[in-house]
Amino acid sequence: MHVSGNIFLAKIFFLVSNRNVLNIWVEVMQFKIRDVFLNHPLICFCVIHFLIWGFLPFFRTGAPMDSMEAVWWGKFCVWGTNKHPPLSGFPAYGIYLLFSENIKAVYILSQICITVGFCFIYKLASLLLEQRKAVLSVMLLEGCVFYGFCSPEYNVNVMSLALWPAVAYFFYRAVTENTLCLWCLAAIACAANFLNKYTAAWQLLGCAGFLFFTPEGRKMLKSYRPYVALAVFLLLIFPHFYWLWQHDFMVIEYFSSRSGGVYGQEMPLWENVLHHLISPAEFLVSMLFYGAGTLALFFAFSRSLEPEEIDLGSRRFLFWLGLFPLLLVLAYGLISGSPVKSMWGYPLFCLLGIMLFKFVKFNMSAEMFIKLQKAVYILMAVYAAVYGVVLLLSNSPKYNLDGRKFAAEYTKLWHNQMSRPLKYVAGEVWLSGLMALESPDKPAPVIWGEPRRNPWIDSESFKRNGALVFAESREEYNAYMSGSQQKAVPPEEIVLQFENILGKKRKKKIYYGFLQGERL
Repeated sequence: MHVSGNIFLAKIFFLVSNRNVLNIWVEVMQFKIRDVFLNHPLICFCVIHFLIWGFLPFFRTGAPMDSMEAVWWGKFCVWGTNKHPPLSGFPAYGIYLLFSENIKAVYILSQICITVGFCFIYKLASLLLEQRKAVLSVMLLEGCVFYGFCSPEYNVNVMSLALWPAVAYFFYRAVTENTLCLWCLAAIACAANFLNKYTAAWQLLGCAGFLFFTPEGRKMLKSYRPYVALAVFLLLIFPHFYWLWQHDFMVIEYFSSRSGGVYGQEMPLWENVLHHLISPAEFLVSMLFYGAGTLALFFAFSRSLEPEEIDLGSRRFLFWLGLFPLLLVLAYGLISGSPVKSMWGYPLFCLLGIMLFKFVKFNMSAEMFIKLQKAVYILMAVYAAVYGVVLLLSNSPKYNLDGRKFAAEYTKLWHNQMSRPLKYVAGEVWLSGLMALESPDKPAPVIWGEPRRNPWIDSESFKRNGALVFAESREEYNAYMSGSQQKAVPPEEIVLQFENILGKKRKKKIYYGFLQGERL
């Protein structure tokens, strides 16, 4: 215990004695706030961004559904889930436990992910740009709503904002320095990215494209190091594929339901062609909308639209790692005719700031540097104000439901009806997940009421113990019941009512019932 305490104190001493931290601390204590912002612009930006977007969501009463899913994936899953690979669940469940099982801790985790992503973007930008542009290549991302307005809802997409920049940074270092250590770090980053979300494949294909279709990449292939990295990557993702094989590749069913195409549907040729064109066009327009703030900030201060003179190696790298993944997503929609989800675009912006400064000539004076920083903070304030207004005016159940109170009430109802602890809660994703985290009994969620689609569930235990079931309609309730193949009671209807600060009310009907189980 004494040794651990000494180590902790040593770490604290190292932190506070670090020159950059010490300089900031001295300047703050002397109230030289302007000097802090001038001398440490990136650190100040990251701290302010973290504080605003990490703590503003605490005024939200209801927890985000995706965040709740991530927590119980981390609790129940090992190498796979019913939707995505498993990685995002582990840090979510860890921080949930660290903050005494408070689901709002995920708001902090979201900003940790984004701050880590900012660090990797800056480190990569420092290798490609001069110092001021490297700083602004990070700060300009505040104009992208994925990094601010959408960031509090922790999920696989938010985690990708840390992992995509990590892959880009380590891969660039690997192909420029060609050391075994860097290649292995790049492989680990690629594996982590893939084990977070399968759409990481867009970026991995970009890495492969750079290796096979550029002179710099083909030169690397003459070395043994990329092949060692490939072996490390395959070794790390193998347990997940083994898990998928054991569970009949259940994730494919979810992916198909999210991206169903037009194949097999009878329709006129012109309508079929239109389906294939509309999907990628809508995705591209949505990406322009989500990144409009970043583009507006850059071009409002740019004095020229002339192309920047850069070396071809940097140009090729930024094409394959920055632009090619976007082209792949568009090509997927164009070829398949499937809806292209806007959420797939979350990490596609991570190199946008670097690409703008690399491809467009921008004369960066000290005065311009300060003006752009001020514009970033103004935009951050505007986005934060809009988010705050949404929180105040929303009467949505998912923003306003007191999860702990709701869970306690229906856990007590179960106890009164069944006289035993609540072990499972089934049915609708949001309410099932909420009960799983907030109920005093900590039941396991059985999403959609089907054990086979919930790999953490013991089917025999589920049949024996029964479950509390939630649905958004009677038809949905009956569907859950038929899927569970258990004796059930007819549903009861309840009406939840919510009111915003202006007194505008909203009602939501939900239905609940009991799977009685074989123990009854």
